[in-house]
Amino acid sequence: MPEYYVDQLTNGVRLVTVPMPHLHSAELVCSLAVGGRCEARELSGISHFLEHMIFRGTAEYATSTELERAFEAIGGSVNASTDMETTCFHSHLHPDYLAEGVALFASMLRRPRFNDIDTERRIILEEAREDFNEDGAQINHDNLMVGLLWPNHPLGESLIGSPETLHGIDLSRLEAYYRSWYLPQNLVICACAPIDRDDSRRLVEQEFGDWLPGAPLAVLPAPEIVIDRPESCWVQDSDSQIGLQLAFRLPGRQDKRTLAVRMLRRVLSWGGGARLALRLREELGLTYSVEANCSLLNDTGYMAIDMSVAPENLQPAVAELFNVLAQLRDHPIPGDELAAVTRSYLFDLEFSRDQSEAMAVRYGWGLQADYIRTLEQDCRELQLLTPDYLQQVARELFCPQGMKLVVVGPWSDTDRQVIDQHLQNSGL
Repeated sequence: MPEYYVDQLTNGVRLVTVPMPHLHSAELVCSLAVGGRCEARELSGISHFLEHMIFRGTAEYATSTELERAFEAIGGSVNASTDMETTCFHSHLHPDYLAEGVALFASMLRRPRFNDIDTERRIILEEAREDFNEDGAQINHDNLMVGLLWPNHPLGESLIGSPETLHGIDLSRLEAYYRSWYLPQNLVICACAPIDRDDSRRLVEQEFGDWLPGAPLAVLPAPEIVIDRPESCWVQDSDSQIGLQLAFRLPGRQDKRTLAVRMLRRVLSWGGGARLALRLREELGLTYSVEANCSLLNDTGYMAIDMSVAPENLQPAVAELFNVLAQLRDHPIPGDELAAVTRSYLFDLEFSRDQSEAMAVRYGWGLQADYIRTLEQDCRELQLLTPDYLQQVARELFCPQGMKLVVVGPWSDTDRQVIDQHLQNSGL
């Protein structure tokens, strides 16, 4: 039996059905192709603002409380998230109530009332304040990093927006943005449940089939990087530790090296034998937490390494971080290490067959992102990755000249001088 099925309604709504007959629950996810990179600078944060407002009552449910209770009545707990490319609404629920779940999402996405905009604005402003210190300085590493990677571009802006842009988003702008992007052809619905394809399509057709399509807008492509060079951003903050993020730009998830990048990330930061934790934490005691993550968009992205250290450990920690990366670039991964990492990766893929959330990401988000990969495909291609190929990819993508570094905390001028010099001298 296929792992998933894809259907498309005449108005453009796409449906992914992942039959999981062994489950006693269901995962229902609605993903829209709208996010931070769709926003004009003066409307920065509007995708996230709109996501919040979708919960503020619908034609059938007058308030957010009524809406939440309707989900709870079918075993659900509705939530949402916004990233640079998508806005995702999702809920776990009882499989006997999938029809009610689809109807609830249709009510939210098609018939929102946009109640209490000023109240929601205050909530989002509180959320935004978490990214600033008492002096009003931006201290969110991710926001600072995207500003280095994509300056003067929507990709370089905060997903939440700024107090200035949030105050400038009124009801008319919010409704206009909704009409421009919340369109049937921008929607992917994914059902991971003990349900068959025909029943799934019938439920979606019933609630979304008469939604009239509109004219979708285009998003700005990632800016072309003509000259890339090491850059750093240093922000003083009164904390007991210094947080840092080191990043390398990636070509995006459509690149043929993406699976190799994911494998390299696991070599660096997955499990007890991961190189970053093994060297920086277990052997040298320079940090409690160090982690590598990939942020992959359609046409660009980056790998970031995050770490927190005591002020006196900043310089040695950065030096050792460069050494770990240099080792990955300069030497093939030993066969036994690669075999162990591959084995754990394969186990995780197998375990995901029992996780409806993981299947919804793989196939629902995968269809929305034009990046559907079956479990069998991943398993097969993972086992073809060789030490020499992974070293080649590390050399190509972890380029010293393109490193970006963000440092936030009680650093000294000497720290900055030494580390910036190390950065400009290529470090790796």
